[in-house]
Amino acid sequence: MIIYNSKEWWKSVLYMHKTDTFRKLIPYIIAIGLFSWGVAYYELEYIKLSEKSWVKNIMIVHNLLGFVLSILLVFRTNSAYDRWWEARKQWGA
Repeated sequence: MIIYNSKEWWKSVLYMHKTDTFRKLIPYIIAIGLFSWGVAYYELEYIKLSEKSWVKNIMIVHNLLGFVLSILLVFRTNSAYDRWWEARKQWGA
């Protein structure tokens, strides 16, 4: 069992590059980063979008989608906790 001290979080950050999951995911993270950089560079340098373009306002869509997903996650967490609490009351009875 690994004992974690919350006051020494810097050790955990430095240890992260040694984990198996991080080592397996880092090539994919780099590939996605390069791809998104390429798309952004192409849009800014070659397409030259106008101010009224819907692509300029795509951030609003991402913000709304994030908000909706967070609300759904909160509702699922609350309903799961309610089910757990009801089961606990039944088990205690």
